[in-house]
Amino acid sequence: MRNCFKLRFANEKGYTLLDGIIQLSVLMLFSQVFAVTIGWSNRIEEMITNPTDTEWALFVQNVETYLNDIDSLVIQKEQPGIRFRKNEEEYDIELYANLIRKQKNRLGHEQMLLHVKTMSVKVDGQSLHFFVTFLNGIEKEHTFYVTYHSE
Repeated sequence: MRNCFKLRFANEKGYTLLDGIIQLSVLMLFSQVFAVTIGWSNRIEEMITNPTDTEWALFVQNVETYLNDIDSLVIQKEQPGIRFRKNEEEYDIELYANLIRKQKNRLGHEQMLLHVKTMSVKVDGQSLHFFVTFLNGIEKEHTFYVTYHSE
């Protein structure tokens, strides 16, 4: 009767060093995959939630519509920006406080790009180079091709 209450195990060797190394290797592999996945998802989230690229693309598209068939173009000296004449109207695109604005005949102002720290403009023939630094440190630049009105 005593023998029927004893439990018998088929493998009584216990936990080996090889078992521990294998389990540690699997744990390290999954932890690296987890860390890479978290880092990748953070970068994707930052790209999606950062509106700077979208705002810059809209700004570039908006400015391009104005720089076709203009009469004259000058770089402003008082404030960073440009002044151009088109269809008997005078337009200013300039840095004002922390934004780039557009004025028509020096009246009112329309916000074109927000959260801007610095802006510089350079004209080279028919090319107009815009360099912008945002408050978050991102720098953007674009070269516009300017067409002049031919009489």
